[in-house]
Amino acid sequence: MYIVMFSGGVDSTLVAHICKLRGLDFIAVTIDNGVIHRRELEYAKRIAKILGFRHRVLKVDILSNENFRAFNKYRCYYCKKAMLCRVVDVFGDVTILDGTNADDLKDFRPGLKANEEFGVKSPLMCFDKSEVKSMAKRLGLPNWNKSSNSCLAMRILEDISEEKLRVVEKAEYYILDLGFKFVRVRCKENKAFVEVGSDEVDKLVNLRHNIVEELRRLGFEKIYLDLEGRKVY
Repeated sequence: MYIVMFSGGVDSTLVAHICKLRGLDFIAVTIDNGVIHRRELEYAKRIAKILGFRHRVLKVDILSNENFRAFNKYRCYYCKKAMLCRVVDVFGDVTILDGTNADDLKDFRPGLKANEEFGVKSPLMCFDKSEVKSMAKRLGLPNWNKSSNSCLAMRILEDISEEKLRVVEKAEYYILDLGFKFVRVRCKENKAFVEVGSDEVDKLVNLRHNIVEELRRLGFEKIYLDLEGRKVY
């Protein structure tokens, strides 16, 4: 049996869809670790249902891991290891697949060390993000152009707590609901650092008063806006 680590993003959806096209016995598994957007979790469930994947959601209490909660550059390793341990505990001796692509190798990705330890296979490793999206589009996947959305832990530039995660999540939901396609709200010492796509910076500036008011209501004492923005693939 194959297990596809399934986030609902274009990469893991493509891997799962190819497994289905090839007639492989697989289950798409989404990990509810408490540090992903609730909307992303529901989105993964919806995409799996639309595309007819066998789908399981497994819970992992990653916030109980003090190494993960502490502010350090290896958070992703501790999280990925806990997720993979959970998969092995539930399913036993299986082949685990994920959606890692060539562009992921350009960044510091400590989670890849956990992949090596568990023998995770990454069939998209030879393709960059644009090629993955192109393949997904040709195959008619409904989320082929979905922006990547890293977990909320990546936004916390200090020790993590449940309260900080939920505040950041609420802040991002508020800005997304203003019509933005891509949002990151990072926090440190009650300061918020807001980033949107480079094509939406003007809109961010125009709505800055609304955003500042809401983020202050959520408890942030100072709000900084990134006026360069990020190029979103």
